[in-house]
Amino acid sequence: MAKVMHMSVRSRYRLLVVCTVVAFVYLISPRSDDFAVPADSLQGDFFSWHGPDYVPGPKPPYKAPREPTPPVPDPFPLLSSNDIRPAQRAALLRTPLINRPPKVHYAEATPLFIGFTRNWPQLLQCVSSYLAAGWPAQDIYIVENTGTMLSNVQNKLTLQNPFYLNHTQLAMLGVNVLITPTLLTFAQLQNFYAWTALERKWEQYFWSHQDIMVFSLENDTYPEDAPMVYNDRGNSPVTYSLYDRAVGVLQFLRSPGAPKWANHFFAYDHLTLVNRDALLDVGGWDTHIPFYATDCDMYVRLMWAGYWQGETEIGIILDVATVMEDLGAVFRVPGVKASFKGDPKGKEEKERRLGEDEGETYEHLLAVAKRMEEAKYVDGDNAWRNRWQLSQTGGQGEPFARDYEGFETGLRMFIDTGRAVFAEKWGHRGCDIVKMGMKAEDAWQLERDWDPETQGLGHEGDEW
Repeated sequence: MAKVMHMSVRSRYRLLVVCTVVAFVYLISPRSDDFAVPADSLQGDFFSWHGPDYVPGPKPPYKAPREPTPPVPDPFPLLSSNDIRPAQRAALLRTPLINRPPKVHYAEATPLFIGFTRNWPQLLQCVSSYLAAGWPAQDIYIVENTGTMLSNVQNKLTLQNPFYLNHTQLAMLGVNVLITPTLLTFAQLQNFYAWTALERKWEQYFWSHQDIMVFSLENDTYPEDAPMVYNDRGNSPVTYSLYDRAVGVLQFLRSPGAPKWANHFFAYDHLTLVNRDALLDVGGWDTHIPFYATDCDMYVRLMWAGYWQGETEIGIILDVATVMEDLGAVFRVPGVKASFKGDPKGKEEKERRLGEDEGETYEHLLAVAKRMEEAKYVDGDNAWRNRWQLSQTGGQGEPFARDYEGFETGLRMFIDTGRAVFAEKWGHRGCDIVKMGMKAEDAWQLERDWDPETQGLGHEGDEW
């Protein structure tokens, strides 16, 4: 106080002004309580268009409790074990000799995109099969499309979470991971592949579904004059692996005598080779058709634009919904035998092969995988085709947690909407628009060829 009394008149005046301003700001500043919006006000202003006398109904009842599901087991113990040295693990995970890619990469870039949203074991099985079939690890790009941002990179999700992905284990296998900034639909993901190829100057690229297993035709007869040494692949580019055959198709399509082309299919689009600029030429995938029917729309528009889209068998590509109990079998790890839960021949084969220490044989591995494909279509239709997407039901309380059934419900609603958009775009429900004589310029110009009041909505009908 004494110091204040000895201040000059000007200094006292300045101090008084500052104190007055501070007091004024304090008095007009809102308190924490002022930020609380009354529920009635919030209801009236944002959530309802009802009048002041409106009385809401009761809260809907809860659905019946769900049946508990068994936890998903670790599909690849070799990658999870801390009891094995990294060098020893790497030796066990080498591509089988007969499929091993050349030490010197082909002149052509061969990036392979594999999109992932749900079911880590399924993805890991798919990646393992591509590696075992000779695809170079450095050319495989897993596109994490989970919508969980960096949660998987930061190890914040667990195995029972449908959107869990293990970046560490993918690094052990040597493959790359790209992360989408948000959850993309199938059509958006396809355009993301094209965008990435554009950025990285890849004129062609491959993409694959994750619910498949691929195998080279290892029992094919090799020409006697094939310039390769079987115990050391060396620098020779001549083999008959799935990867080498895929490169052979790419080399042909890049040659001067090749037709004007857009896609080349291997078992339809389970594995597809894409000519980037052809896709861009027709405007990319129609993102208003997010899932089913978007392939019909894309491939037909490319055909109308004069692009050839062929198909070649380069190996065995199986559409599967289950996962082998130990994916070490895919790499022929000694003592690991191919098996899967629910295999009708599983118990018999396990008993017969008990005590065998050598790695899995190609013949038995392929036989088990074929039974896995049969199990996916056990009812003779598509009833169980996508059940693999619902095998993980945990993750509650983790970042970006979603109800697994709610996510599936929303996805199916998206699918219905996409089919309805396709029907409005082409005036017809179903993919047979080419046979009906339609052309690209007919998009959004045709009347409906069905009556919604008597024949159902755009996503309904037997044509789908």
